[in-house]
Amino acid sequence: MTSRFIPTKPIHNAGVKRPVSVRVFVWLAIVAVIGTLICSGFVISARQHFEAVSVGYKSEELRQQEQQLSEKVRRLELERNRITSPIEMEQRAFKLGLVRPLAKKAEIRRPIN
Repeated sequence: MTSRFIPTKPIHNAGVKRPVSVRVFVWLAIVAVIGTLICSGFVISARQHFEAVSVGYKSEELRQQEQQLSEKVRRLELERNRITSPIEMEQRAFKLGLVRPLAKKAEIRRPIN
């Protein structure tokens, strides 16, 4: 019974040669190209999405910066108007010791045209 399961003769398996079909390679190439195109489309779409989100954040930051700058411009204009007002100028001149001259008609000279 042991000779039945353990062969004494060496067995050489012959390689099975199948004919290579060109159709299989064509279909494989077509599937690979289509898969590559689909994957590229997803990658490009994801890239555009992330770029759009990034641009959204940047535009929001610029919008906030614009609001801050417009507020600063408004405050500076108010300060300039306050400083250049005649009453404020007269008070600052008085603090410096300047006095408003008393104008007499004889002292006022007008340019000759």
